[in-house]
Amino acid sequence: MIEYKGFIGHFKFEESKCMFYGCVANTHHVITFQGKSVKETERNFRSAIDEQLAWRKKYGKKPEKPFSLK
Repeated sequence: MIEYKGFIGHFKFEESKCMFYGCVANTHHVITFQGKSVKETERNFRSAIDEQLAWRKKYGKKPEKPFSLK
């Protein structure tokens, strides 16, 4: 589990493809990310969050707040 700006991501390793695949857990939108290493996967997770927030701002949408998983 990783966290950035209040968003929580989960990822797993797909051995057959030698890739990590993940998604953001506490959002109403589908936000996915992947990488070939843990470091790259974490970087792509942060980038995916930043891109989603930038897209919402560009199109005049309220920035989505992450919700609690509790």
